[in-house]
Amino acid sequence: MRNLKIFFFLLLLPLFATSQAAEETVFINDDVAIKLYYFAPAAEFETPRLAILLSGGSNDEYMAQAQYWIGKEMVSRGWAIAVPISPKGRKYFVENSPALPKLVDFIHTSHNLDPRKPLLVGVSGGGSAALAIAAQSPSLYAGVIATPGRIWNPSKFKDLDGLPIYLRIGENDSFRWNKQLPTMVDVLHSAGGNVDAALMPGEKHIFELDWENFDAWLGKLQQPSAK
Repeated sequence: MRNLKIFFFLLLLPLFATSQAAEETVFINDDVAIKLYYFAPAAEFETPRLAILLSGGSNDEYMAQAQYWIGKEMVSRGWAIAVPISPKGRKYFVENSPALPKLVDFIHTSHNLDPRKPLLVGVSGGGSAALAIAAQSPSLYAGVIATPGRIWNPSKFKDLDGLPIYLRIGENDSFRWNKQLPTMVDVLHSAGGNVDAALMPGEKHIFELDWENFDAWLGKLQQPSAK
């Protein structure tokens, strides 16, 4: 079992053709090679806050590229985005709960970031993974953005302690996640989450957000008093 070992290089990644990213291969204790893409905002944001973007589907580079649209929006708003990709799929970070906090510690050590807690962001299965990870250790994260996302196991949501959660699902979701939204909101509220949830009118599984509404929610997390 090796301790954290890092191999780092800077390049313009073809899969994220419009953004400059640092690509890092990180080995965490169990020797699973985590590929990590790090996107920094404009230089004017000297110490940006960190958001972890969990991709859905197969959790490979192709899926990460397809879902990077929300990461790009976050970067344009002054956030640093890290996209971890495990060869064992997106549930690796759910089933191995120490892995993501170790990764977050490494990112904070390697980059000049705001020391506050990171935000979890996910699209589709990535949104579901973000919710599941937050349920395990809500005190480690500033909040969750799941657009969309669903709850895999309601029994895991016990004490969210006011964790901010931004949950959006298409009104005509292709997988009928929209039908689960009322139950999910009840679970999150019962666990003590600070939930902002809504259906996106006329939308299916993947959709564009109401950016004005999103910015209002995100602005609260960017305030100096936010954890």
